Amino acid sequence: MACRRGASARITAVVLVSLLTTTAHAATLSGRIVDAQTGKAVTAATVRIAGTPIATVSDDSGSFSISNAPDSGITLAITHLAYRPWRRAIAAGGEIGEIRMEPIVLQGQGVVVTGTRAVRGQSPVAFDNITQEQIRRDHYAQDVPMLLTESPGVYAYSDNGNGIGYSYLWIRGFPQRRVSVLVNGVPLNDPESHEVYWIDLPDLPENLQDVQIQRGVGTTLYGSNSIGGTINVLTHYLSPQRSIDVSSGFGSYDTRKFSVGLNSGLIDGRHAVYARFSRIVSDGYRDNAWTDLWSYFLSAARFDEKWTNRINIFGGPEQTHLAYKGLPRRYIDGDPTYEFNGRYPSSDPDSNRQYNPFEWKGETDNFNQPQYQWLTEYHPDSNWHFENTAYYIKGKGFYDQLRNGSLLEEYHLPAVTFPGTDSEATTADQLWRRLWVENDFWGLVPRLTHKHTNGQFSVGAEINRLTASHWAEVQSVSPAPPGFVPGQRYYDYDGAKTVLTGFLEEIYNPDPKVSVTGAMQYSFKRYELKNDRFPNMLGQRVQHSTDYNFLSPRAGITVRPTRELSVFGSVSYNAQEPTNDEVFDAADYYANAGDFFRDTSTNVQGILIGSHPLLKPEHLMDYELGASISNPRWRAEVSLYHMRFHDEIVYNGQINDQGVPIRTNAPSSIHQGIELSAAMKPAKGLTFEGNASFSDNHFDKFTEYVPDYANWVDVLPIDTVDRSGNTLANFPEQLVNLRLTYEIKYGSLSAHVFHAGRLFVDNSNDRAASIDPYTLLELRGAVKLDALAGWHGMELYVQVNNVLDREYESGGYVDDPGPLFIPAAKRNFFVGLRTRL
Repeated sequence: MACRRGASARITAVVLVSLLTTTAHAATLSGRIVDAQTGKAVTAATVRIAGTPIATVSDDSGSFSISNAPDSGITLAITHLAYRPWRRAIAAGGEIGEIRMEPIVLQGQGVVVTGTRAVRGQSPVAFDNITQEQIRRDHYAQDVPMLLTESPGVYAYSDNGNGIGYSYLWIRGFPQRRVSVLVNGVPLNDPESHEVYWIDLPDLPENLQDVQIQRGVGTTLYGSNSIGGTINVLTHYLSPQRSIDVSSGFGSYDTRKFSVGLNSGLIDGRHAVYARFSRIVSDGYRDNAWTDLWSYFLSAARFDEKWTNRINIFGGPEQTHLAYKGLPRRYIDGDPTYEFNGRYPSSDPDSNRQYNPFEWKGETDNFNQPQYQWLTEYHPDSNWHFENTAYYIKGKGFYDQLRNGSLLEEYHLPAVTFPGTDSEATTADQLWRRLWVENDFWGLVPRLTHKHTNGQFSVGAEINRLTASHWAEVQSVSPAPPGFVPGQRYYDYDGAKTVLTGFLEEIYNPDPKVSVTGAMQYSFKRYELKNDRFPNMLGQRVQHSTDYNFLSPRAGITVRPTRELSVFGSVSYNAQEPTNDEVFDAADYYANAGDFFRDTSTNVQGILIGSHPLLKPEHLMDYELGASISNPRWRAEVSLYHMRFHDEIVYNGQINDQGVPIRTNAPSSIHQGIELSAAMKPAKGLTFEGNASFSDNHFDKFTEYVPDYANWVDVLPIDTVDRSGNTLANFPEQLVNLRLTYEIKYGSLSAHVFHAGRLFVDNSNDRAASIDPYTLLELRGAVKLDALAGWHGMELYVQVNNVLDREYESGGYVDDPGPLFIPAAKRNFFVGLRTRL
């Protein structure tokens, strides 16, 4: 083993030295692209250095900049679906001025950069782009949701309080299970639960080119059906420059990060390889809320004249101590007479805030979900474009839980009879259970786009298939029943989901200043539950095959009366099927098929076949109106929306035969509001950015059945309450972001103010079940050591969160004994160092 380790070290050293000694000098290449006939800026044009993978996209003003260009011998190639290709040899880098492109169709034609992307001034949708520069500025070690909260209408929080671990995101009042998340066009939402497990992609921002957040139904025609919005994530472009990137840092709560990226540069003029490995560990703000995250990202590409092929492999095993349970207000406030989870508050307010009810050290989540992507693009000529993504995702993992006072029969364990007595135990003093899931998920997303005289037409599809196994084991139990064997299973079933989607989209330009967009999507989805191996309380073993068919039309118009101003309006419809466990929860011992299906029958094997689920799909009508105005020094945008959400699946909307609240469809709810954003450069080096959203999210009609836990003796009392008109839970009615940044040659200083309005954690609108409005200040300073001390490519930065040391909660929910809240971290910091060799 010692010899092998020594050989490995020598090989690594040779590779690093080779990369260092062959790194080429890089130059910055910039310019502005305009229409040769009108002089209008050409946005979303692809600018590429021929023969290399170096590429960028022109911004809203037509400007582009490539910071890693060779310093000589450059051939610049620019393509755009509405213009004739532009190609010129450039003697050297630098500012090359204005580039005029000849249109080959009427000016104003809409352009789709990819099948999921919106283009400013052309797409009739409210959206926000987060650039690679912004990601680099704001990211240190936190999860992706925390990085997105500076966009209008986005809210997020994390279980452990400091943004590293399990994190959750909302857009316009819709939770992330109703938000479509795509990575290079690959759906990240879990097919069965619709949830997004960001923790399975630790340190993903280090590998991103940019992120686009579309609010509302948006332009995306595949992936999980978008209700609240779509998050389009693009991983980075490969660079022809050989380099080594290293970043490391440390911060509060023993947070540490180390990351190294190796880039091969362009090999034989056609190939490039990139690899990054990261490690993030943190104790978390709350007790027993640690995370231990590994991350890898591997990419290889081949560039041909008409073809581009890229393979990505990324993921990382994670281990996290669970911290999703909240705290009652009286415990957080330190009421010495209040008992919670068998303990009283201490005299130390911070100790109370940081308490995690999961005190058992083994209460952990352990999962690994590598992703494999093959991305293909084909450009036979300037009028046709074909792209396809093939993917495979393999996931397997478990989480452990310790439960006290559990009924043995729930785990298919017999009662324990004590020798020499007539007494027996039907409950376990302590029971350690392990819940497993293993899944295989693959798919294809092809799309063909044809540019014609007055616009462009696209046709595409999505095909994917998930197979999953779910099982749970009892690892130990006290007292142990006779014959108990560790690892004994108590539920075990298989699930599957098939998705077939086809879509058509036309972007038509009746006038150079007008773009009309129309799209139609058809999707077929099938859930399957089979091999249910353990009966529930009623002796039922259940299976079903349930189909959903959706037709989703979308229409919009964008008008550009002047070069600076654009206005859009759109109407869209979309629908989303229930989650797998909302159709039927085979893991729930108390689940009665009669509460889930309108019709049931029994086959010859005694399996109960369920059909016609009681829960209906959710439906949304989305009406949008927006405008934007911009010039090189400032921009401003406004969007108004009215979203009518029908048949929203909610908890406690119905009661079963035992009088217990269960899920049902709320007849209707409303999500509406206004979103504002602006940016300006009042002076050299000074930038101001801000946005605000003011929303009204409420039930139009809904009756809730509320458990009365305080008076629960043998039977759980139920109160019937009309919630019509009440504000929906878990989203603030006001969100405000303000950022001021000052940049000089030697570094930058940035201040960010975030304000969230009152947030209710249930549907009662009771202030006792709400989080008070709060305002946070963050500061970030960076010093460019290469400019200050001549250390090439090195930057030192300091991030200070919650500078004013506010005490606040960021999330919550209702459970026994009532409203529970998730405290967030007080003042904390992170210090990091980056360098490129």
